[in-house]
Amino acid sequence: MILRRVTLRTRLFYLAAAAFLPVALISGIGLFALVHQHRQQYERAGIELARALATAVDAELQRSISVLQSLANATTLDRGEIERFYEVTRRVMQQNPSWLTVILADPRGRQVSNARFDFGDALPPIVERESFERVVRTAQPVIGSLARGPGTQLAVPLRVPVIRAGELRYVLTAAVKPDGILEIVNRQRVPSDWVVSVFDTNGMRVARSRQHREYIGTGPAPSLEALMRKGGDEGAGITQVLEGESVYTTYSRSHESGWTVAIGIPRSYVEVAALRSLIVYGGGLLLSIGLAVLAALIVGRGIARPMAELGAAARALGRRERLELPHTPIGEIRQVADSLAVAADERARGEAEREQLLEREQQARAIAEAANRSKDEFLAMLGHELRNPLGAIANAAQLLGAADEETRAHARSVIGRQVQHLARMTDDLLDAARAMTGKVVLQRQPLDLAEATARVLSTLRASGRTGQRRIVQALAPAWVDADPTRIEQIVGNLLGNALKFTPEGGTITVSVAREGDETLLRVADTGIGMTPELAARVFEAFVQGARPLDRSQGGLGIGLTLVRRLAELHGGSAAAQSEGEGRGSVFTVRLPAIAPPAAARGRALAPGAMPARDVLVVEDNDDARETLRRMLELAGHRVRVAVDGAAALEAVHAAVPEIALIDIGLPKMDGYELARRIRADMQDRRPFLVAITGYGLPEDRNRSREAGFDVHLVKPVDSATLAEVLERR
Repeated sequence: MILRRVTLRTRLFYLAAAAFLPVALISGIGLFALVHQHRQQYERAGIELARALATAVDAELQRSISVLQSLANATTLDRGEIERFYEVTRRVMQQNPSWLTVILADPRGRQVSNARFDFGDALPPIVERESFERVVRTAQPVIGSLARGPGTQLAVPLRVPVIRAGELRYVLTAAVKPDGILEIVNRQRVPSDWVVSVFDTNGMRVARSRQHREYIGTGPAPSLEALMRKGGDEGAGITQVLEGESVYTTYSRSHESGWTVAIGIPRSYVEVAALRSLIVYGGGLLLSIGLAVLAALIVGRGIARPMAELGAAARALGRRERLELPHTPIGEIRQVADSLAVAADERARGEAEREQLLEREQQARAIAEAANRSKDEFLAMLGHELRNPLGAIANAAQLLGAADEETRAHARSVIGRQVQHLARMTDDLLDAARAMTGKVVLQRQPLDLAEATARVLSTLRASGRTGQRRIVQALAPAWVDADPTRIEQIVGNLLGNALKFTPEGGTITVSVAREGDETLLRVADTGIGMTPELAARVFEAFVQGARPLDRSQGGLGIGLTLVRRLAELHGGSAAAQSEGEGRGSVFTVRLPAIAPPAAARGRALAPGAMPARDVLVVEDNDDARETLRRMLELAGHRVRVAVDGAAALEAVHAAVPEIALIDIGLPKMDGYELARRIRADMQDRRPFLVAITGYGLPEDRNRSREAGFDVHLVKPVDSATLAEVLERR
């Protein structure tokens, strides 16, 4: 037979518990009975209070009915002097501030006078017809249900018949405001954390002591409704108020009006007295048990402590820690302690050799992991940087088959320029593994940082990546001795980061300026911002903030790392600031400034014309606008171009084109606004409007259609699709 081991301290505890268990059991039963008694007392008191409140509400309603009955006996009604009666009702309303209005109506429900309106005005129909028809049917006063009048204000109709010569002549109604009922509740001085609600015969809430205006006109909470449904005219129970708090609830339903008053008492009120008793009796019981346990511990400590120290020494041996052997006169315990000391010495010698082997293995693993991380960093950078401009190459490739040598030459120039850019990027990516050690070769030349930034912004707008964000730019000429491709990488990564973390409708501010011996590039956004911890580490490789599961703000976490490293290779620096999450971010790159060179080359677009349809191209990106113009001219169309919405409106007013191809992402005035303006100005003479955008979702197409576009094309647009659209005109 296997016996379960029990410590000496546990057996002493069992002994003390056996002595106090009967006392604890009896005390628990007594405490339970005490709590139950206090709860019953509060339930009885709550029902009495609810009954008193219901009586007070009935008294107020009956007082108002008595006033109405006095009005119903007015002699002005006998003589048919309705206007004089109307003046009397206006004076009576001033004496009864809880009344919203007084209405006199004939038995068919047509209002004859209404104290809320000027006499003679057109009056609305009767509200809450059920109580009105009951007065007509029974010729007795009726308390109606809460209803919303023509002015959207809630009120309770009190109706009395106006009888002359045994015949019902009129029905007189006073619309009582719920605030009047609330005032009755407030006069009872119920504690502020209690909840009192008054419900009409239909169960609609007429008044509530807490958040009266939010819950007026609503029904009872589900738990209260269930309690009233099964409890009869009076009852009590635990329910939940509308705010979710659990309360002891009592209610009473008036036999006269049929209205119900419910009172929610916080459970703390009910349970506080029982809690005091519980603290006193239970505390005394626990103190007694504690003293008994303490005595048992003191007695057993002299025996249990050396045994516990011996067990701790055995566990320390298993954890390879220093042994703390017990000092005791008990011979058996000392013998076991000496044996543990010998075993510890033997194990220490074996562990020393094992630690040496483990250290060598960990060093080898660290070297392998570092090599693997280096490979991952290189592949991540490669995947991140190869997603670059292919749109211009795709458009130019379509122009290579054109008959016009000038167009083919331009297309070859575009392709050559972009291929050269990609080739240099590939060379740079192959050197990425050496970027952190400063071995990347920079091809420096004098460069206007403002112009380079403007080119990157133009590319982003042409690609549609800016979306509905507001781009504010303050670009002052500032020259640096830098590698143009690397500088565009810095600008592109900073702007891409701002676009990624700034929602639609946000603002991105890009500024370039010279400060002393430094040129500053600053990109500020109103996006999601950063925590101080993230801002301090945001330039480290692969450091990112929290991301949603769909990775809509994803990336590999190397863009900003490359920004800082490239800035450092140029002799500059990069910094990030944020006032916290949801408050945007500011990224600043500082580069050594140089004097501007003697001259800078400009650019011009070669015009061309070919008779056919009159086409207006509205596009702010130079390459996209030029390639689209040449494509249309090769097809034999007459083409005019505009770089923004204002220029496009001038061109349309000067000569209405047959077709207008409009980029949505225009500066200042976007394509949607431009289309609406053209439709409003031209009306029947408007051109055929074609939207060209990078957004192709159904909601984007709906937005284009609502703005007035006839066709919605998604970039890149090939010549076949464009020809098909032009033929539809």
